[in-house]
Amino acid sequence: MLGHDTAKGFKRRRTLRRVAALLLLTATCAYAAAAYAADPVPDEISVFGEWVKSENQWPSSTAWGISYRKILAPYFAASLAYLNDGHFPGHHRDGVTAEAWLPINLFHDHLTISAGAGPFYYYDTVVAQNSAGYADAHGWAWLFSGDVMWQFLGDRTGPFIEMRIDHTAPSKSIQTTSIGLGIGYRGFSDIHNTADPDAAKGFASNEIAGYYWKTVVNSFSSQTSRAEEIEYRREIWKELRASVGFLNEGNSDLIRRNGILAEAWAEPSFNSGRWSIGAGFGAYSAIDKYHRSTGRHVSDVVSATASLRLFKNLDVRFLWHRIVTDYNRDTDVVLWGLGLRF
Repeated sequence: MLGHDTAKGFKRRRTLRRVAALLLLTATCAYAAAAYAADPVPDEISVFGEWVKSENQWPSSTAWGISYRKILAPYFAASLAYLNDGHFPGHHRDGVTAEAWLPINLFHDHLTISAGAGPFYYYDTVVAQNSAGYADAHGWAWLFSGDVMWQFLGDRTGPFIEMRIDHTAPSKSIQTTSIGLGIGYRGFSDIHNTADPDAAKGFASNEIAGYYWKTVVNSFSSQTSRAEEIEYRREIWKELRASVGFLNEGNSDLIRRNGILAEAWAEPSFNSGRWSIGAGFGAYSAIDKYHRSTGRHVSDVVSATASLRLFKNLDVRFLWHRIVTDYNRDTDVVLWGLGLRF
């Protein structure tokens, strides 16, 4: 049994590393292509809510997501997104995705119609015959999407509304179809700001931040506890950054865990460093006092962040971590903090 569990854990970590490599490769290619384009195009950031129904005809649920998309060519775009795929009996599923898109712009770029598809790596809380009564199932699905965007104001930049449809097609989980509405913003990131070549310097190369809020265990009861983190973040190249931090997930009865995080980030900044949004992936070396094995345990972590500069060197930062374990103790760590840039 131990050997079987070890093999399953290795396979899960290998699968997640593949999708994380794909996500970061997509982001890196997007940034590199746009950085050297003669006519850079704006980035698109959107938040959306959806009504979702499963193919198994269970009661419908609600879903939501956040997406970052970069147009790389007149008829090609790439996106990174987080999708919460709703709560159904025996299934609480969400995940991350990278999609390729075919966008068609009409009416001087005010109307955009797009079709997209890509891999969806999901985390599903399912019923299991064990002492906890649940398991954290990880797996792949295909995600097929379509959307229609209407931009209100501006020439190529500004706010927009979005009507969106998503369909997931996993081989080992439920299929879902989601329809919803979203709001978003198109704007040039600092490294693509042709009006101000020094805009990227507005986001400092180094940052130290302290965070506090909560840990939520991915079980059907969603046990919570307080959480804290201290983090150092540094620019590596253009919009690619790295971070190292110490995280305390608190005591939620199912876990009592803390350890060291190391992550790589794709994090573009906007408006001369006033705000940023990013996605990261890395490793979490932690000790869980309630884990059956002793010593330090290494898990994968997928993260998202957003920051807003309040004063010259002080910012407020939101941070979300998904800790991906191989012993059914996945968690969402949601944090707010203050950072000092230098």
